[in-house]
Amino acid sequence: MKKSIALLFQISALIGLIAIGACSQKDNVTEGETTPMLAKSELEDAAWHMEELYWEYVQKIDTVAYKTLWHNDFMGYPGFGDGVSDVRKIASWIPDLHKDPDLKYSYTLHKKGSNSIEDVVMVFYDTDYFWTDSQNQVVRKETYKFTHTWKKVDGKWLILGGMAAIKNQEVLGTESGK
Repeated sequence: MKKSIALLFQISALIGLIAIGACSQKDNVTEGETTPMLAKSELEDAAWHMEELYWEYVQKIDTVAYKTLWHNDFMGYPGFGDGVSDVRKIASWIPDLHKDPDLKYSYTLHKKGSNSIEDVVMVFYDTDYFWTDSQNQVVRKETYKFTHTWKKVDGKWLILGGMAAIKNQEVLGTESGK
């Protein structure tokens, strides 16, 4: 009888260990299922932070640091010119923002959306450009829409592609005579 009880105890312990292992496996599957959602938002937050850094470089006219944000094989449709551009001319527009010494350039970002697909993040946003005079009065304003596609390459976030265009300042249906 003592052998039966000992055997029953061992079998119960074995079943308990198997159950614990099964629960542990289930927890791992659950973690695996929820981790991509966290990773997705973390990736999108990281890409948005890179957009903020991008604009800090533009504000400081730091074209050297700005150029480090771009993948060597980048191709995009910039807001300047009429054609696509590669990485060689990507910073050419920045000095023009600051060319009038009597005006101060500044900006405001408006995040519209982002989406990560695996390890690639697309960010969509508007940027208001402001030029103010010595009395801090806005003398000029433009709004552009942007999209950039980011990917972490060798531990560093880089822009693979993108597009910028001036945003139409008129609201549809409000043109005079309509």
